[in-house]
Amino acid sequence: MSSSSSNRFRRDPPPTHCECEEPVILQTSKTINFPLRRFLGCVNYYHGSACETFYWVDPDLPNEYYKKEVFKLMKKVKLNENKIDEELKRSFDFERSTMHKQAVVLQMELKEMKASIGFYRKLVVFLCMVVFILLLVK
Repeated sequence: MSSSSSNRFRRDPPPTHCECEEPVILQTSKTINFPLRRFLGCVNYYHGSACETFYWVDPDLPNEYYKKEVFKLMKKVKLNENKIDEELKRSFDFERSTMHKQAVVLQMELKEMKASIGFYRKLVVFLCMVVFILLLVK
């Protein structure tokens, strides 16, 4: 193997910090040209940073066909994630509504129980007074 052949695969070592002197983070491209290709970059890359620190971790896909197919799959996954999120939200809303109704019923039952306890307390006091009076009369 010639040295020019081996040099072709050499790369600079990946950066550990960006131009902003922040540690680089592993991120994933979601573009049609580089779908799901991972790269190291500035933590502020998606927040409008002017920092140009950028390093591909993954090799590029071999041709446009694969790029388009992977991008289509990404869109399908995103669509399914959205459907799952909507279903979870509907399920959560239904459960919350059901629990709210149950809480209202329990609050009403508690109010009724408190009222009946008050009635029974008064009845016990009344009966104690009757017994006391009967004992005094004898």
